[in-house]
Amino acid sequence: MASIDRPHGTTLAALKGLAITSSLLTAGQLTTISLTLPCLYPAAQTSHRLAAQQFASLYRTAKTTGPPVEILTTLICSGLAYVGYTTNRAGLGWKLWAVAAGAMVSVIPWTVGMMEAPSYKLLWVSEVASSATTTKLPSVKVTDADRAAGGYMEAGGQLGVPGGKAGNRNGAITPMEEFEPFEDAVMDQTEYEQLKVIKLLKKYNGLNMVRVVGPLAAGVLGLWAALVDQ
Repeated sequence: MASIDRPHGTTLAALKGLAITSSLLTAGQLTTISLTLPCLYPAAQTSHRLAAQQFASLYRTAKTTGPPVEILTTLICSGLAYVGYTTNRAGLGWKLWAVAAGAMVSVIPWTVGMMEAPSYKLLWVSEVASSATTTKLPSVKVTDADRAAGGYMEAGGQLGVPGGKAGNRNGAITPMEEFEPFEDAVMDQTEYEQLKVIKLLKKYNGLNMVRVVGPLAAGVLGLWAALVDQ
């Protein structure tokens, strides 16, 4: 049986360089997002929908370019680990490439499992009609007492300001999330919406900073493995 030819040394070197470069570029892209998002917090205080639209632009760009690079890098690292294993099972290089592949692919389940919820909420805010800021609920009769309490659903489906009684089913809990109001003052409608968007942006940013670790670790491990294999 004819044996499968192993990749030429030049090909291996090119694959190693591609894996390292793509890992570090992915880490750089995600880091740029984390550095950019805090700039949207002041914008949300002026227009929470505009801030959400700016987030949506960043999100869609990253979603278009990120996953293909992450999958390709994972496959290259896995292939380099396999080649190294078949060449020298006792060596350190293939183990580093295997761990690098695991670090890179970990970005995908982290993104899907932890970051999609705040992403979709912000995307929803960026796309809703100008007359609405949350999902419409079934219409209910709003009494003067409800209005005085501050926890209700405005006409047109807008979000009621927190401050209603615990038994009020149309209080501050919305399809977007529950937001704790300040205890020393009643928030108005606009302030409540702005703070909700800022909270979502901060949550996404915190999760994104954790996500950077995967591709950064893959790039560092790839550099180590390339030095070991020389």
